[in-house]
Amino acid sequence: MAEKQPISVPDDSLIRFLLPEAHTRGVIIRGTGIIAEGARIHRLDAADALLFGQSLLAAILLLSISKGGMRQVLQLDSTSDASPWQRVLTESRQGAVRGYINRHESGDTIDATTIGSRLGNKLRISTVRDLGFGHPYISTVEHESPFLADHLIRYLTQSVQIRADIILHGDLAIMIEAMPGCDEESWFKAVETMAKIPDAALENEAPERLLHYFDTLRCKQAGIDSYGYHCICNPEQMANAIQAMPNEQLDDMLDASGQITVTCQYCGSHYSLPHSVDASRLQ
Repeated sequence: MAEKQPISVPDDSLIRFLLPEAHTRGVIIRGTGIIAEGARIHRLDAADALLFGQSLLAAILLLSISKGGMRQVLQLDSTSDASPWQRVLTESRQGAVRGYINRHESGDTIDATTIGSRLGNKLRISTVRDLGFGHPYISTVEHESPFLADHLIRYLTQSVQIRADIILHGDLAIMIEAMPGCDEESWFKAVETMAKIPDAALENEAPERLLHYFDTLRCKQAGIDSYGYHCICNPEQMANAIQAMPNEQLDDMLDASGQITVTCQYCGSHYSLPHSVDASRLQ
């Protein structure tokens, strides 16, 4: 038996755009609904919700450059045992994103809104890019900065060999990527134009309006995708997961009715499964 969390907010729109004058393409998303749903599911305060939400948006940005990729996992690990958070893991598929936080339950409230304030400035970024065929592409890099955007740019430059620039500002995420034929002058025009967008606009304006700041580069919308915080967990997945656990541990988890209750770390849904269950019977 499963108790799935209801979807309470509408999906957010990821806009793909082209900057022909600068031989550059990009994506933009204001993840208001994604951040709100992540905060609700994981019971996060405003500051934690924002940072977790930006990590979710980061996974969506990385998926957008996978050229038809099926799945993008982004894992951020602290290199210090003293950090309030030890790991943030996010996973994006077409139209959906989910994630979780491993953290110390100190009860302290941290108002700072940089990823370095939670995980420490030195992070280990691990990614899985699953294109849907062959073996997934797995990569790990380390970098030191308080800002998540810096870590993402370093990953793209070092591991993927992509020239990109990223803004993570509140619930807004923008990424531009150099296309073939983008020389130094063209790339400078694209980066300079994005850097000139006022903070007030980044905080408040709709993505469609923000794209007008790129009008000098002949900005054109290339498509829109919807994304929401959605989990794909189900009884079969959970049954397969507990089958990998030692029998002694499973015995300790049994309740009086012979059921094992497990909780999805991504969405908080509860599943009651019979001990030694055959996953195929849960279809």
